[in-house]
Amino acid sequence: MVAFSGCVTPALEMGRLVKGIALPDRWNEFLASAERGEIEEVADEPDENVTAVDSVGYQLGLVSAATGSEVFKGKFRPEAKTSYSTAPKEPVTVVDSLLNGLPTDAQMTAQHHELIAKDSKHGSHAARINQEQRNVTVIAWLYWVGSQSDNDYHCILGDTSELSSQTVFMNAEVSGLPTAKSKQQAFVKLRENFRQLIATAPNKKGAFVTPVPVRVTGSLLWDGEHRNPNNVGPKKPVDIRPKKAWEIHPIHDFVH
Repeated sequence: MVAFSGCVTPALEMGRLVKGIALPDRWNEFLASAERGEIEEVADEPDENVTAVDSVGYQLGLVSAATGSEVFKGKFRPEAKTSYSTAPKEPVTVVDSLLNGLPTDAQMTAQHHELIAKDSKHGSHAARINQEQRNVTVIAWLYWVGSQSDNDYHCILGDTSELSSQTVFMNAEVSGLPTAKSKQQAFVKLRENFRQLIATAPNKKGAFVTPVPVRVTGSLLWDGEHRNPNNVGPKKPVDIRPKKAWEIHPIHDFVH
């Protein structure tokens, strides 16, 4: 069952958390650029000639049922990206602790060519590898959301309550609807409620004025489209991209 509500969560109870030096001016610069529509995101490798980020504005309206435009349109590992691992849920953790325990992009690239987008001319259908058979929960702050041409939402999570010199970022994705089960209620409800958050939490075209405390649960996935140096997320004027291509993808529960 998808959980997405305004109830008190461990994330909210964390209060303010800043590591290193707080950078409010840099975040205000990012917000101003977002409001002007100047945010640039690194494009997914298979779609280098397509603009990867659309304004989230046109998608703020709630939907009551799945439509063709809601279905996942990506060609790379669509089955893995629209289904969950069957592993038991792990204890709640934080972004930096989770990422520190995962292999680097260089290690994954060397070991798993089947998970690299450019090595798959016609799209890859690789199933989850053992390292991706994990269901994790992190408490974090949601900094930015971008709607993608494949109908996923990129959600950039940070481990501090405001931008700082030591904020660690991770990508999590609200997946497009599974092609074979486009009316699967868990996915439909999550997308509806996620758009409601975007519509109600103050943001500048997807960049939250104050990062939103969240608890995110979902399956781990190493996305070869987003490996270093093609890290997912905005790259200008402030780099808030994750340093590894490990993602929570797809998200199952999203509580704020």
